[in-house]
Amino acid sequence: MRLESYTVIRTLMIVKISVLLLVAGSVHMFADNHQDKEYPDDSGKRNNSVIETHYLFQQDERTITGIVTDENGEPIPGATIQVKGTSKGTITDMDGNYSIEVSQEAEALVFSFVGMKTREIVIENQTQLDVSLEPEVHGLDEVVVIGYGTQRKGDVTSAVSSVKSEDFIQGKVSDAAELVKGKIAGLTISKGTGDPNAESTIRLRGVISLEGSSTPLVLIDGVEGSLGTVAPENIESIDVLKDASAAAIYGTRGANGVILITTKSGRRETNTRAGYSGYMSMSEFGKTLDFMGPDEIRQGLTDFKDKGYDTDWLDAVTRKAFTHNHDFYISGGNEKTTYSANINYRDEEGVIIDTYNEEMRLNLDISHWMLNDMLKVDLNIVKGLHENSATNASNNGASNIYRQAIIRNPTEPIWNEDGTYYEDFQVNYYYNPVGMIKERKGTYESEWTRITGNIIFEPVEGWETNLMLATRRSNAHDKGYYTSKYYSQKMDNHTGYAYHSQSDSKTDNLELTSKYNKRINDHRLNALVGYSYQYNLNQGFNANNYDFQTDFFKYNNLSVGAALKEGKAGMGSYKNDNKLVGFFGRISYGYADKYNALISIRREGSSKFGENHKWGNFPSASLGWTISNEDFMSSLEWLNNLKLRAGVGVTGVIPNSSYLSLTRYNLGSSYYYEDGEWMPGLEVASNPNPDLKWEKSTEYNIGLDFSLLENRLGGSIDVYNKETSDMLWWFDVPTPPNLYPQTLANVGEMRNRGIEVAINATPVKAGNFEWNTTLTASHNANKLLSLSNDMYETANEQDEAWLGEPITIPTQRLEVGEELGNFFGLKSVGVSENGLWLIENPQTGEAEEFTDNMLNNDDYRQYLGNGMPDVNLGWSNSFRYGNFDLSFQMISQLGFKILNEPRAFYENNSIAYNRLRSVKKPPYGGEYTLSSSQKQTIVSYYLEDGDFLKLTNLTIGYTIPVGENNYIKKIRAYASGDNLFCITGYDGLDPELSNNNVRSLGIDWRDKYPVVRSFTFGVNVTF
Repeated sequence: MRLESYTVIRTLMIVKISVLLLVAGSVHMFADNHQDKEYPDDSGKRNNSVIETHYLFQQDERTITGIVTDENGEPIPGATIQVKGTSKGTITDMDGNYSIEVSQEAEALVFSFVGMKTREIVIENQTQLDVSLEPEVHGLDEVVVIGYGTQRKGDVTSAVSSVKSEDFIQGKVSDAAELVKGKIAGLTISKGTGDPNAESTIRLRGVISLEGSSTPLVLIDGVEGSLGTVAPENIESIDVLKDASAAAIYGTRGANGVILITTKSGRRETNTRAGYSGYMSMSEFGKTLDFMGPDEIRQGLTDFKDKGYDTDWLDAVTRKAFTHNHDFYISGGNEKTTYSANINYRDEEGVIIDTYNEEMRLNLDISHWMLNDMLKVDLNIVKGLHENSATNASNNGASNIYRQAIIRNPTEPIWNEDGTYYEDFQVNYYYNPVGMIKERKGTYESEWTRITGNIIFEPVEGWETNLMLATRRSNAHDKGYYTSKYYSQKMDNHTGYAYHSQSDSKTDNLELTSKYNKRINDHRLNALVGYSYQYNLNQGFNANNYDFQTDFFKYNNLSVGAALKEGKAGMGSYKNDNKLVGFFGRISYGYADKYNALISIRREGSSKFGENHKWGNFPSASLGWTISNEDFMSSLEWLNNLKLRAGVGVTGVIPNSSYLSLTRYNLGSSYYYEDGEWMPGLEVASNPNPDLKWEKSTEYNIGLDFSLLENRLGGSIDVYNKETSDMLWWFDVPTPPNLYPQTLANVGEMRNRGIEVAINATPVKAGNFEWNTTLTASHNANKLLSLSNDMYETANEQDEAWLGEPITIPTQRLEVGEELGNFFGLKSVGVSENGLWLIENPQTGEAEEFTDNMLNNDDYRQYLGNGMPDVNLGWSNSFRYGNFDLSFQMISQLGFKILNEPRAFYENNSIAYNRLRSVKKPPYGGEYTLSSSQKQTIVSYYLEDGDFLKLTNLTIGYTIPVGENNYIKKIRAYASGDNLFCITGYDGLDPELSNNNVRSLGIDWRDKYPVVRSFTFGVNVTF
């Protein structure tokens, strides 16, 4: 039921209660006037048996009291409380309180209110029953958020999924995406890292671009933003536009889907609501690799010399990480004004020492109605502050702290006897990780502000015009210092290195939309027209210096470094901007709740496009047929809803950077020496391409929605085909006539096909026990169709996903006619008596001993599997029994390979570092192990099946009865665990990978920040 209807009902109930109280007072007065009258029996005496029977009946009853509230803790006046199986009942007063006499044999009370879900509570021995009722807004009347507005769920003709706040995942949640992990079919959310500053990687319906973005557009209250800029506790709902018929209204930004985040706001005609939620969490690595310890070193199983110490290097750089999160909100309003404010503070430690994420986020929303509700003005302000250390534990290279900790000799000390760090620079890329943490100083700070204003004018009912003005401003300031004791300073004979880096960005938005809604009998019409303007500006500055006389100043006195006097200090700056303009329209029509149609068009232009293609058109159309509302279906009482949907739309992917269509020059990127002076050089950075434009994605979607058994079982099935054309790719071109050896052009084609299934059910709903479950499943098949045309040609295949030193070979092949993420390399079948890999020759099928010339020889390389999962599964469950609640979330990925890069590097007897204990195990169960002459390389032995089933979240909560008081309305305490267990045959740290680089899918990198397991205790309080 809509909020306005709910408010009207509440007001009417207050009037009704007042009348009932007057009637009850009259009845009581009538009873008092007649209580002394005698009722004689046949003998003319008072009938004492009647009095005695009445007395015994009173002794057999007891009084139950309590308060009935809504999901926000607000009292519900006029709610009905009935003794189950009888006609006896009562209603709540204006403060939501009730009192009822029940017999000792009474089993349960039934609580109900118009527009709310009915609840049945078993009485047992309780005399105080406080009950919270949830809104009965479900089914076809539920409102879902779509582009530039909302739509009744029964009228939706596109693939749209919605998750409300009551269904969000609870516990240690760092960004908005984790709230709906595994709950939306086709939407994969992963965070294959324990870095507290990393955001989730999001993919929707596969990968559609090689050079453009593969991440869905995220809009927060209609304004483009990042998942990390909004507090998870302040989100009301998350809606996902999955297919192009829904997302085409966003043009060049909609090809990867659209995620619409709606934050909480105040309500009209409600009392002030306030609440606090907070939690504390402890985290540790979910799993660690099994490296050799001091005993193996002393047994001579590595090339290390025994230094006489027992050092746990990983323990020396890690800790039990503590996180605490606090959120306070207040909201309220009256007929004219509503307000809502939220402040969130989060301090999350990383498991690696000196890594952390400290954030504060503030949200303020004020709305005011005037001119008899014809005019509404809304102001929303969001402010965020962030800080983390300069310690870059996620660095992909030799300076990675985690890498240095696992490869160290465990018999070496951390410090020398004189207190300096123990180092051995004779070994390449081998540094003391404790010194790396302690001798790098600095903080990385950022802040963002988003201000949004809406002026909504509705002169006549159903016609609404909205002017939105918004601006987003963000800046980041990184400052750091490597002391004279840092390994790089010692190796290069420098005494300290300091740097500052400043970046600023702003986005200004203007959107003018006008909507018209009209219903005439069985006809429902919704029309929308609009204009949008977006301007983006980015700029920054950096400076550095080195060789300081003292470490005292760190980065606070940059000019005193000796490198400045020698002309070797660094300084730089940049600035770029771009504009995006769009005109759009949409018409939605419904007839008799049976037939629905939606048509939209967006015409959009961008300054990033070439001179010949500044503007593009993005149309869409979709149809819906609610079969269950046809007369011939009326006899099927068990079927509540059956709807067929079909849609087609065109969306786009915009180039990532500005000015790519122009000839660009770099001035000062290189220097030349002339007449005793160093002069800045000028070089070409890109060729012009006046035909540069957006990548175009055309998608067809067919869907079926169903609900049956009084909505106890429902779901949806969607089948789609999405083809990307004009895909961006860097092509090799001759020089001359070109000035630069590569040109960015729209040539490639790619296809994604898939199926998505979502099933939701209430298997059990009896008494005060309820079980709700949701199962999601999706399959996507990707195929690269083309990378050439008549003007730009390239080879049909290209090697990708190169590993770092010392292996430095590609592991995957991008080939026309194949899917992304194909591993391409040497297929090993055993180990020879010489301790070398036996490689299968795909031409003959025979095994040959490994030689170096096999590595880049396509006669020996072959396809070995794919790193993109065939199937993604999610399973959500929630249980409620009385005041107890339990929920858990599981995810699974099936049908893919993982390249275990740590094994490839450290499961080898030739390396000069520490090794995995598994190196002692003969590969393939044979009799020979690898010799020290078999250098590190990649063979199929290091490819493993990645199939897994993971319990990502388990939460148990209890709502504490607080009784009647003037302070606290509701308290809920809970305990939660994240990443609790994983069933898999994979030997690495975790088979759930971030896959944030679409051209290296399925690689478990050796330098990643290992994922963590967390245990959380929290409390939610409503005042």
